[in-house]
Amino acid sequence: MMQKLTRSYVLSFVAIASALPTAAIAAPGFIFKTNDSVTANSSSSYWTPQRLQNAKPLNLPKPTNSQITTQATPLAGTPISASGQAPTINIAPNLQNKLFQPSQVNSNSVADEAVQPNNAGSVGAYFTSSRLIPLSADTVYPYRTVGKLFFTQPGQGDFVCSGAVIKQRIVLTAGHCVHSGNGGQNGFFTNFLFVPAYRDGAAPFKSWSWSYVITTDAWSKGNGVVPNAADYAMLEINDLPFNGVYRKIGQVTGFLGFKTLSLFPNHATLLGYPGNLDNGNKMHQVTAQSFRTRTPNSVEYGSDMRGGSSGGPWVQNFGVAAVGQNGGRNPGLNQIIGVTSYGPVATDPLYQGSSIPDSRFVNMLNTICKRKPGNC
Repeated sequence: MMQKLTRSYVLSFVAIASALPTAAIAAPGFIFKTNDSVTANSSSSYWTPQRLQNAKPLNLPKPTNSQITTQATPLAGTPISASGQAPTINIAPNLQNKLFQPSQVNSNSVADEAVQPNNAGSVGAYFTSSRLIPLSADTVYPYRTVGKLFFTQPGQGDFVCSGAVIKQRIVLTAGHCVHSGNGGQNGFFTNFLFVPAYRDGAAPFKSWSWSYVITTDAWSKGNGVVPNAADYAMLEINDLPFNGVYRKIGQVTGFLGFKTLSLFPNHATLLGYPGNLDNGNKMHQVTAQSFRTRTPNSVEYGSDMRGGSSGGPWVQNFGVAAVGQNGGRNPGLNQIIGVTSYGPVATDPLYQGSSIPDSRFVNMLNTICKRKPGNC
Protein backbone atom coordinates (compact mmCIF):
# COMPACT_ATOMS: atom_id res chain seq x y z
CA MET A 1 0.00 0.00 0.00
CA MET A 2 1.43 3.36 -1.00
CA GLN A 3 2.69 5.58 1.78
CA LYS A 4 0.28 8.46 2.43
CA LEU A 5 1.79 11.69 3.70
CA THR A 6 0.10 14.80 4.98
CA ARG A 7 1.65 18.22 4.53
CA SER A 8 2.02 18.70 8.28
CA TYR A 9 3.82 15.37 8.59
CA VAL A 10 6.27 16.16 5.80
CA LEU A 11 6.99 19.68 6.97
CA SER A 12 7.49 18.63 10.58
CA PHE A 13 9.78 15.85 9.39
CA VAL A 14 11.87 18.37 7.43
CA ALA A 15 11.92 20.82 10.33
CA ILE A 16 13.21 18.17 12.72
CA ALA A 17 15.91 17.14 10.26
CA SER A 18 16.97 20.75 9.75
CA ALA A 19 17.36 21.32 13.49
CA LEU A 20 19.68 18.39 14.11
CA PRO A 21 23.45 18.27 13.56
CA THR A 22 24.71 16.33 10.55
CA ALA A 23 26.05 13.39 12.54
CA ALA A 24 22.70 12.91 14.22
CA ILE A 25 20.56 12.95 11.08
CA ALA A 26 22.85 10.90 8.83
CA ALA A 27 21.92 7.55 10.35
CA PRO A 28 18.15 7.14 10.96
CA GLY A 29 16.52 5.60 7.88
CA PHE A 30 19.67 5.75 5.76
CA ILE A 31 23.06 4.18 5.23
CA PHE A 32 26.04 6.15 3.96
CA LYS A 33 29.69 5.85 3.03
CA THR A 34 32.48 8.43 2.90
CA ASN A 35 35.21 8.27 0.29
CA ASP A 36 38.32 8.05 2.46
CA SER A 37 40.59 8.52 -0.56
CA VAL A 38 39.26 11.87 -1.73
CA THR A 39 42.61 13.62 -1.50
CA ALA A 40 44.14 10.96 -3.72
CA ASN A 41 41.27 11.41 -6.21
CA SER A 42 41.04 7.64 -6.29
CA SER A 43 38.00 7.41 -8.55
CA SER A 44 39.58 9.42 -11.36
CA SER A 45 42.87 7.56 -11.21
CA TYR A 46 41.12 4.18 -11.23
CA TRP A 47 39.29 4.83 -14.48
CA THR A 48 41.70 4.04 -17.29
CA PRO A 49 40.37 4.26 -20.87
CA GLN A 50 40.17 0.47 -20.99
CA ARG A 51 38.12 0.22 -17.79
CA LEU A 52 35.76 2.94 -18.98
CA GLN A 53 35.32 1.21 -22.31
CA ASN A 54 34.69 -2.18 -20.71
CA ALA A 55 32.19 -0.97 -18.07
CA LYS A 56 28.88 -2.77 -18.63
CA PRO A 57 25.34 -1.42 -18.26
CA LEU A 58 23.97 -2.52 -14.90
CA ASN A 59 20.98 -4.76 -15.52
CA LEU A 60 17.63 -3.38 -14.44
CA PRO A 61 16.30 -5.29 -11.42
CA LYS A 62 13.38 -7.53 -12.38
CA PRO A 63 10.06 -6.73 -10.66
CA THR A 64 8.40 -9.35 -8.50
CA ASN A 65 4.72 -10.23 -8.75
CA SER A 66 3.59 -7.57 -6.28
CA GLN A 67 0.12 -6.08 -6.47
CA ILE A 68 -0.59 -4.00 -9.59
CA THR A 69 -3.24 -1.29 -9.68
CA THR A 70 -4.43 0.42 -12.85
CA GLN A 71 -7.09 2.59 -11.25
CA ALA A 72 -6.20 6.27 -11.61
CA THR A 73 -6.10 7.15 -7.92
CA PRO A 74 -4.04 10.29 -7.22
CA LEU A 75 -1.36 10.09 -4.56
CA ALA A 76 -2.45 11.38 -1.16
CA GLY A 77 -0.73 14.26 0.60
CA THR A 78 0.75 17.59 -0.43
CA PRO A 79 3.90 17.46 -2.60
CA ILE A 80 7.11 19.18 -1.51
CA SER A 81 8.97 20.78 -4.41
CA ALA A 82 12.11 22.72 -5.31
CA SER A 83 13.06 24.53 -8.50
CA GLY A 84 16.02 23.77 -10.70
CA GLN A 85 18.61 26.27 -11.89
CA ALA A 86 20.43 26.87 -15.15
CA PRO A 87 24.27 27.04 -15.12
CA THR A 88 25.59 30.11 -13.33
CA ILE A 89 28.91 30.20 -15.19
CA ASN A 90 29.53 29.94 -18.91
CA ILE A 91 31.56 26.79 -19.58
CA ALA A 92 31.68 25.77 -23.23
CA PRO A 93 31.41 22.01 -23.83
CA ASN A 94 34.60 20.30 -24.98
CA LEU A 95 33.69 17.20 -26.97
CA GLN A 96 37.37 16.65 -27.75
CA ASN A 97 37.88 15.67 -24.11
CA LYS A 98 37.77 11.95 -24.89
CA LEU A 99 37.75 9.47 -22.02
CA PHE A 100 38.01 6.57 -24.46
CA GLN A 101 37.01 5.58 -27.97
CA PRO A 102 33.84 3.46 -27.93
CA SER A 103 34.16 0.22 -29.86
CA GLN A 104 30.89 0.97 -31.67
CA VAL A 105 30.09 4.61 -32.29
CA ASN A 106 26.87 5.03 -34.22
CA SER A 107 26.29 7.63 -36.89
CA ASN A 108 25.31 11.06 -35.62
CA SER A 109 22.31 11.12 -37.93
CA VAL A 110 19.54 8.77 -38.90
CA ALA A 111 17.35 9.04 -41.96
CA ASP A 112 13.93 10.39 -41.06
CA GLU A 113 12.19 7.43 -42.61
CA ALA A 114 14.12 5.08 -40.31
CA VAL A 115 12.94 6.77 -37.12
CA GLN A 116 9.85 5.14 -35.61
CA PRO A 117 9.66 6.67 -32.15
CA ASN A 118 6.05 5.88 -31.16
CA ASN A 119 5.65 2.60 -29.33
CA ALA A 120 3.79 0.43 -26.86
CA GLY A 121 4.49 -2.98 -25.36
CA SER A 122 2.30 -5.93 -24.51
CA VAL A 123 1.08 -4.34 -21.25
CA GLY A 124 -0.36 -1.41 -23.23
CA ALA A 125 1.74 1.43 -21.79
CA TYR A 126 2.22 3.94 -24.61
CA PHE A 127 5.32 6.10 -24.95
CA THR A 128 7.61 7.88 -27.40
CA SER A 129 11.29 6.90 -27.50
CA SER A 130 13.86 8.96 -29.34
CA ARG A 131 17.41 10.16 -29.61
CA LEU A 132 17.88 13.77 -28.64
CA ILE A 133 17.10 16.09 -31.54
CA PRO A 134 19.60 17.48 -32.29
CA LEU A 135 22.21 15.30 -30.59
CA SER A 136 24.03 18.45 -29.49
CA ALA A 137 21.09 19.22 -27.17
CA ASP A 138 22.87 17.12 -24.53
CA THR A 139 25.28 20.02 -23.90
CA VAL A 140 22.45 22.52 -23.29
CA TYR A 141 20.44 23.01 -20.08
CA PRO A 142 18.39 21.15 -18.91
CA TYR A 143 19.80 18.08 -20.74
CA ARG A 144 23.36 18.78 -19.56
CA THR A 145 22.37 18.04 -15.95
CA VAL A 146 22.04 14.34 -16.88
CA GLY A 147 25.04 12.03 -17.17
CA LYS A 148 26.51 8.56 -17.04
CA LEU A 149 27.61 7.14 -13.68
CA PHE A 150 30.57 4.72 -13.73
CA PHE A 151 31.25 2.54 -10.69
CA THR A 152 32.80 -0.71 -9.48
CA GLN A 153 30.82 -3.53 -7.94
CA PRO A 154 33.42 -5.38 -5.81
CA GLY A 155 34.00 -8.87 -7.11
CA GLN A 156 31.71 -8.31 -10.10
CA GLY A 157 33.42 -5.70 -12.29
CA ASP A 158 32.80 -2.20 -13.60
CA PHE A 159 29.34 -0.97 -14.52
CA VAL A 160 27.39 2.10 -15.62
CA CYS A 161 24.10 3.69 -14.53
CA SER A 162 22.61 7.12 -15.13
CA GLY A 163 22.10 10.10 -12.84
CA ALA A 164 21.26 13.80 -12.68
CA VAL A 165 22.52 16.89 -10.84
CA ILE A 166 19.90 18.13 -8.36
CA LYS A 167 21.89 20.63 -6.25
CA GLN A 168 25.24 22.40 -6.43
CA ARG A 169 27.25 19.31 -5.45
CA ILE A 170 24.58 16.58 -5.42
CA VAL A 171 23.86 13.88 -8.01
CA LEU A 172 20.74 11.73 -7.79
CA THR A 173 20.68 8.11 -8.95
CA ALA A 174 19.08 4.78 -7.98
CA GLY A 175 19.86 2.97 -4.74
CA HIS A 176 20.73 -0.17 -6.68
CA CYS A 177 23.42 1.82 -8.54
CA VAL A 178 25.35 2.45 -5.30
CA HIS A 179 24.53 -0.51 -3.02
CA SER A 180 23.77 -4.22 -3.45
CA GLY A 181 20.65 -4.14 -1.29
CA ASN A 182 22.15 -6.12 1.61
CA GLY A 183 25.41 -6.49 3.56
CA GLY A 184 25.35 -3.13 5.35
CA GLN A 185 28.52 -1.10 4.76
CA ASN A 186 29.98 -3.99 2.77
CA GLY A 187 27.13 -3.64 0.29
CA PHE A 188 28.36 -0.32 -1.09
CA PHE A 189 29.91 -0.10 -4.53
CA THR A 190 32.91 2.18 -5.13
CA ASN A 191 34.94 4.20 -7.67
CA PHE A 192 31.96 6.40 -8.55
CA LEU A 193 32.65 8.73 -11.47
CA PHE A 194 29.94 10.99 -12.93
CA VAL A 195 30.20 12.28 -16.50
CA PRO A 196 27.53 14.90 -17.31
CA ALA A 197 26.38 15.09 -20.94
CA TYR A 198 28.47 12.03 -21.81
CA ARG A 199 28.46 11.25 -25.53
CA ASP A 200 30.43 8.71 -27.57
CA GLY A 201 33.25 8.44 -25.05
CA ALA A 202 33.57 12.19 -24.52
CA ALA A 203 33.25 14.15 -21.26
CA PRO A 204 32.33 17.66 -22.51
CA PHE A 205 32.15 19.05 -18.95
CA LYS A 206 34.86 16.82 -17.47
CA SER A 207 34.40 13.76 -15.24
CA TRP A 208 33.66 14.20 -11.52
CA SER A 209 34.68 12.05 -8.55
CA TRP A 210 32.71 11.57 -5.33
CA SER A 211 33.20 12.26 -1.63
CA TYR A 212 30.06 10.77 -0.02
CA VAL A 213 27.16 8.49 -0.95
CA ILE A 214 23.87 7.84 0.85
CA THR A 215 20.89 5.58 0.22
CA THR A 216 17.80 4.49 2.13
CA ASP A 217 17.40 1.64 4.59
CA ALA A 218 14.43 0.59 2.45
CA TRP A 219 16.89 -0.22 -0.35
CA SER A 220 19.98 -1.30 1.62
CA LYS A 221 17.97 -3.79 3.72
CA GLY A 222 15.57 -4.87 0.97
CA ASN A 223 17.67 -7.77 -0.39
CA GLY A 224 17.57 -6.26 -3.88
CA VAL A 225 13.85 -6.90 -4.31
CA VAL A 226 11.91 -4.53 -6.56
CA PRO A 227 9.59 -2.73 -6.56
CA ASN A 228 11.20 -1.05 -3.58
CA ALA A 229 9.61 1.74 -1.56
CA ALA A 230 12.67 4.02 -1.84
CA ASP A 231 15.17 2.88 -4.50
CA TYR A 232 17.12 6.11 -4.79
CA ALA A 233 20.49 7.46 -3.66
CA MET A 234 22.54 10.66 -3.70
CA LEU A 235 26.24 11.36 -4.19
CA GLU A 236 28.25 14.36 -3.02
CA ILE A 237 30.55 15.39 -5.87
CA ASN A 238 34.02 16.93 -5.58
CA ASP A 239 34.70 20.33 -7.16
CA LEU A 240 36.88 20.65 -10.28
CA PRO A 241 39.02 23.49 -11.68
CA PHE A 242 37.89 25.44 -14.74
CA ASN A 243 40.24 28.15 -15.97
CA GLY A 244 42.09 27.98 -12.66
CA VAL A 245 38.98 28.34 -10.46
CA TYR A 246 37.40 25.42 -8.62
CA ARG A 247 33.74 25.07 -9.50
CA LYS A 248 30.83 23.02 -8.19
CA ILE A 249 29.18 20.71 -10.69
CA GLY A 250 25.87 22.56 -10.37
CA GLN A 251 27.55 25.81 -11.40
CA VAL A 252 28.78 24.14 -14.58
CA THR A 253 25.77 22.04 -15.60
CA GLY A 254 22.93 23.69 -13.72
CA PHE A 255 20.61 21.38 -11.80
CA LEU A 256 17.09 20.00 -11.92
CA GLY A 257 14.42 20.58 -9.31
CA PHE A 258 12.26 17.92 -7.70
CA LYS A 259 8.70 17.32 -6.60
CA THR A 260 7.61 14.59 -4.20
CA LEU A 261 4.35 12.62 -4.30
CA SER A 262 3.77 13.62 -7.94
CA LEU A 263 4.51 10.47 -9.92
CA PHE A 264 0.88 9.45 -10.40
CA PRO A 265 -1.00 10.83 -12.21
CA ASN A 266 1.52 12.75 -14.31
CA HIS A 267 3.57 12.71 -17.48
CA ALA A 268 7.35 12.84 -17.69
CA THR A 269 10.49 12.79 -19.79
CA LEU A 270 12.64 9.80 -18.82
CA LEU A 271 16.36 10.34 -19.48
CA GLY A 272 19.37 8.05 -19.33
CA TYR A 273 21.98 5.92 -21.07
CA PRO A 274 20.37 2.54 -21.88
CA GLY A 275 22.81 -0.04 -23.19
CA ASN A 276 20.23 -1.43 -25.61
CA LEU A 277 19.91 1.88 -27.49
CA ASP A 278 22.94 3.35 -29.30
CA ASN A 279 25.05 0.99 -27.15
CA GLY A 280 24.63 3.43 -24.27
CA ASN A 281 26.88 5.91 -26.06
CA LYS A 282 24.27 8.66 -26.33
CA MET A 283 21.72 10.17 -23.99
CA HIS A 284 18.25 8.84 -24.71
CA GLN A 285 14.79 10.19 -23.93
CA VAL A 286 11.37 8.62 -23.48
CA THR A 287 8.20 10.63 -22.97
CA ALA A 288 5.27 8.89 -21.32
CA GLN A 289 2.47 9.28 -18.82
CA SER A 290 1.78 7.33 -15.65
CA PHE A 291 0.37 3.91 -16.54
CA ARG A 292 -0.20 2.00 -13.30
CA THR A 293 0.86 1.74 -9.68
CA ARG A 294 2.52 -1.18 -7.97
CA THR A 295 3.16 -1.96 -4.32
CA PRO A 296 5.20 -0.95 -2.50
CA ASN A 297 5.14 2.78 -3.27
CA SER A 298 5.95 2.54 -7.02
CA VAL A 299 4.59 3.72 -10.36
CA GLU A 300 5.19 2.40 -13.88
CA TYR A 301 5.46 4.27 -17.20
CA GLY A 302 5.89 2.91 -20.73
CA SER A 303 9.54 2.73 -21.86
CA ASP A 304 11.90 0.70 -24.04
CA MET A 305 15.06 1.62 -22.11
CA ARG A 306 16.91 -1.20 -20.36
CA GLY A 307 20.16 -1.72 -18.41
CA GLY A 308 22.27 1.41 -18.04
CA SER A 309 19.25 3.70 -17.72
CA SER A 310 18.94 2.87 -13.99
CA GLY A 311 19.09 6.01 -11.87
CA GLY A 312 18.07 8.29 -14.72
CA PRO A 313 15.62 11.08 -13.84
CA TRP A 314 11.91 11.19 -14.63
CA VAL A 315 11.23 14.90 -15.16
CA GLN A 316 7.90 16.68 -15.33
CA ASN A 317 7.49 19.68 -17.67
CA PHE A 318 10.96 19.12 -19.12
CA GLY A 319 12.43 21.85 -21.28
CA VAL A 320 12.40 25.64 -21.61
CA ALA A 321 9.22 27.67 -21.28
CA ALA A 322 7.98 29.64 -24.28
CA VAL A 323 6.93 33.29 -24.02
CA GLY A 324 3.35 33.29 -22.84
CA GLN A 325 3.56 29.76 -21.43
CA ASN A 326 1.92 29.91 -18.01
CA GLY A 327 -1.06 28.72 -16.06
CA GLY A 328 -2.20 25.17 -15.42
CA ARG A 329 -2.34 23.31 -12.12
CA ASN A 330 1.13 21.75 -12.24
CA PRO A 331 3.44 24.41 -13.69
CA GLY A 332 6.79 23.42 -12.12
CA LEU A 333 9.46 23.19 -14.84
CA ASN A 334 12.22 20.57 -14.90
CA GLN A 335 11.28 18.87 -11.64
CA ILE A 336 12.29 15.25 -10.99
CA ILE A 337 9.30 13.17 -9.93
CA GLY A 338 10.95 9.72 -10.13
CA VAL A 339 14.13 7.72 -10.79
CA THR A 340 14.45 4.64 -13.01
CA SER A 341 14.37 1.65 -10.64
CA TYR A 342 13.29 -1.55 -12.40
CA GLY A 343 11.89 -3.15 -15.53
CA PRO A 344 10.99 -6.57 -16.96
CA VAL A 345 13.62 -8.94 -18.33
CA ALA A 346 11.48 -9.74 -21.37
CA THR A 347 11.70 -7.21 -24.22
CA ASP A 348 7.98 -7.27 -25.04
CA PRO A 349 6.22 -5.61 -22.03
CA LEU A 350 8.10 -2.30 -22.44
CA TYR A 351 7.74 -0.44 -19.17
CA GLN A 352 9.88 0.83 -16.31
CA GLY A 353 9.10 1.53 -12.67
CA SER A 354 10.14 4.14 -10.13
CA SER A 355 9.78 4.49 -6.38
CA ILE A 356 7.65 7.48 -5.39
CA PRO A 357 9.88 10.18 -3.84
CA ASP A 358 8.37 11.01 -0.43
CA SER A 359 9.58 12.29 2.96
CA ARG A 360 12.56 9.92 2.80
CA PHE A 361 13.73 11.71 -0.33
CA VAL A 362 13.44 15.11 1.35
CA ASN A 363 15.20 13.95 4.51
CA MET A 364 18.01 12.35 2.52
CA LEU A 365 18.52 15.59 0.61
CA ASN A 366 18.54 17.59 3.86
CA THR A 367 21.14 15.21 5.25
CA ILE A 368 23.55 15.44 2.33
CA CYS A 369 23.00 19.21 1.99
CA LYS A 370 24.18 19.70 5.59
CA ARG A 371 27.28 17.61 5.01
CA LYS A 372 29.33 20.49 3.63
CA PRO A 373 28.72 24.25 3.24
CA GLY A 374 27.66 25.06 -0.29
CA ASN A 375 26.39 21.59 -1.19
CA CYS A 376 22.90 22.94 -1.90
